[in-house]
Amino acid sequence: MWRAALKAAIGHRARLLISGLVIAFSVGFVVATLVFTDTLSRTFETLFQDTFAGFDIQIRSEVDPELPFAIPQPLDEDLLDAVIAVDGVADAQGSVTGFLALAGPDGTAVETSGPPIFGLTWPKLPTIAAIRSGAPPAATSEVAIDAAVARRMDAAIGDTVTITGLGGPREVTVAGIVEFSGAESVGGTVSVFMNVELARQMFDLAGRYSTIEVVGDDSVPATDLAGRLEAALGEEFEAISAEALARQQVEAFTEAISFIRTFVLVFAGVALFVGTFVISNIFRVTIAQRTRELAVLRAIGATAGQIRNLMLAEALAISLIASSVGLLMGVGLAQLIRLGFGAGGLALPEGPLRVTPGTLLAGFATGVGVTTVSALVPAFKAAAVAPIQAMREGFAPPARRQLRVRTLVGGPLTGAGAALLGVGLFFDLPDWAPSAIWLVGAGAALMFVGLAVLAAVIARPVASVLGRPVSRLSGITGRLARGNAMRAPRRTGLTASALMVGLALVSLVSILAESARVTADQELTARFRSDVILAPSGFGGLGFSPEVARRVAALDVVERVGSQRQGQILIDGDDTFVGAGTGATFELIGYSVLEGDLGLLGGDTVALRADRAEGRALGDMVAVTFGATGVRPLELVAIYEDSPAGALIGMDTYEAGFVERLDSQVLVEFVDGVGVDQGRAALEPVVTEFRGIQIQDQEAFRDQASGAIGTILNILYALLAVSLVIGTLGVVGTLLLSVIERTREIGVLRAVGMVRGQVRSMITWEAVIIATFGGLLGTGIGLLFGWSVVTAIGDDLRFAAPWPQLVSWLVATSGLGILAAIYPARRGSRLDVLQAIAYE
Repeated sequence: MWRAALKAAIGHRARLLISGLVIAFSVGFVVATLVFTDTLSRTFETLFQDTFAGFDIQIRSEVDPELPFAIPQPLDEDLLDAVIAVDGVADAQGSVTGFLALAGPDGTAVETSGPPIFGLTWPKLPTIAAIRSGAPPAATSEVAIDAAVARRMDAAIGDTVTITGLGGPREVTVAGIVEFSGAESVGGTVSVFMNVELARQMFDLAGRYSTIEVVGDDSVPATDLAGRLEAALGEEFEAISAEALARQQVEAFTEAISFIRTFVLVFAGVALFVGTFVISNIFRVTIAQRTRELAVLRAIGATAGQIRNLMLAEALAISLIASSVGLLMGVGLAQLIRLGFGAGGLALPEGPLRVTPGTLLAGFATGVGVTTVSALVPAFKAAAVAPIQAMREGFAPPARRQLRVRTLVGGPLTGAGAALLGVGLFFDLPDWAPSAIWLVGAGAALMFVGLAVLAAVIARPVASVLGRPVSRLSGITGRLARGNAMRAPRRTGLTASALMVGLALVSLVSILAESARVTADQELTARFRSDVILAPSGFGGLGFSPEVARRVAALDVVERVGSQRQGQILIDGDDTFVGAGTGATFELIGYSVLEGDLGLLGGDTVALRADRAEGRALGDMVAVTFGATGVRPLELVAIYEDSPAGALIGMDTYEAGFVERLDSQVLVEFVDGVGVDQGRAALEPVVTEFRGIQIQDQEAFRDQASGAIGTILNILYALLAVSLVIGTLGVVGTLLLSVIERTREIGVLRAVGMVRGQVRSMITWEAVIIATFGGLLGTGIGLLFGWSVVTAIGDDLRFAAPWPQLVSWLVATSGLGILAAIYPARRGSRLDVLQAIAYE
């Protein structure tokens, strides 16, 4: 039986190719997800291990462990002498680190969308950083830059570059090019090295260090040395081993980017879901075609169990071959995913792809599991056919009883999903119940499965309706195509379902993106009260010097200037995004205030978004935890809604709780009578001097927001395209097997006068009917789910459907049907008439 299974898998090359490609794509997506996320985790681990190499202990001011990315308070330089005096310390160095803006020799700013630009002191202790060419920075007029950014800026030894910290821009000379254990950068970050004096000037840290690094004399373990240092220095300081520091940072970054793993896994699940439909359909049609072959095996003594095992063994053989191909595809796809995120504005650390034995095992398990599950029901059906019945001539369409079973299964599933949707959308749920969005998601998933089961039930009437214009347009070939689609409703429904899933998700994503774009456009139009906004160039810039706001405010054309900053705090133990600004900031941004007055922000006050203020009233004290300074009680003076910031504080409150002092945006209002063009011209000299800053009016600001949404949307479309490719392969497989099934029928048609072009037309129109069926079903479901999700999210999002885009996707799906029909139509038209008539 095993030999028979292997021969059957290899002997039916068309089935092997189509089902193998579907399995390979499904496995490839899962493997790509695992390789991508494992690579990301390993890269971060290596990055931090390398970064903290060269010392045993780091001394820093205490930071709340719940906010691991908080920058600690600077250390007095006298602390270095106290550290060196501790027994067990062999050597120590004080380091100064901060964020910089950098411009190359031609004045072009270096834009970042992920890893930041670090300014840091040249290390005295051994490290992975080494001079590739030139020399370490010795004077305050010199820097050393990593080899990657030097290549990017086309900078060489002796060139002049511009750096900007908390003060104004400063021109310095490139004294050295740095590499890191042979690599051009550390995980894609930009490193600008300088001496201690220059670093202190850039980050306003006169007489202070950011951290102190310690090397032990090996007389005691690092953990014991850390204890000695903490005892000698006091409770406000913490001594952390390099190993523990690297582990903390890896855990924090892994948690921060966990959404990427979840994000990609969702699309891998979609690919598997679609693949299951396609593989199951191919095996169903295959078994229907091989009834006589299986009957002969039964007649010569094969048991029902052996027939079932034969089908499963054949599925296993195909899955092992295809999974091997899928593993190779997955590695390449992982690299494409990484490039896609980089092109989408989320630059990730560099590093070689990591393929683990667990990933290989997961890939094979996925391929074998999906194929086995898909072939299980067809295998049992093949085993249940009586030998005498199976030997009869021809193939009967599925009995009405089978469609009734689908109705009995799919109906309740669809109804249960609709009920969950309704509860999530229209009922006020108690606190202990799942959130509305989770109920909507669960309802959508049930409806997906239910409608996929019901697709075969409605396939016959839908194919009849869709085939009518085809019949009128193409005559006899259209009528035959319509009849073929109606004659096998289960096959038509399953094939359409594969395309339905992909198009439904594409439609859902399009609707969510359009709703987000329209909502953002309306909100920005309503809230944008300044004439222009100054923001970092590029997507995701960290910020720029507060000196920009001071110089802009001194211009005669400027009436008011409002600076914005941002950070992370803890409220009730929850990580919260906080925005900070001056009085002018809150006046130039149209916050929707429900209670209180944002003009009272400053000192010991805070404003909370309505969802964060639940259970509180104006005047209540809110315990706010700042990463670098600890808990501080602030009085609640305002409650607002519709803002990404969960809390708002005054600029003086921010500066007391945060070490970071870069502005994320500067809002500018011109004096009466000064237009945007005239005001922009007055701002240009300041922006040009500081570099890396863009001036945006309302239209440009909205365009940037729409562009960010569009970039994310393109990534989503690229990932969803895999499911559409799998669905299209399903159409190819179904049509190809249908041609084989109807070999004698096609031969008779050719014998009575049908030409090859008519055969091609018949098969192509059948593909168009099936693809259009799946497209209409998917678009309708996508619209329903899109509206449901937007409604469940609430007032933060307004429903908007991109009708031209949805229509274009529907047309494209019909086009996929035409593409899918090319090979089956060509094969059907080339059948030899006499051989086809004699085919059994």
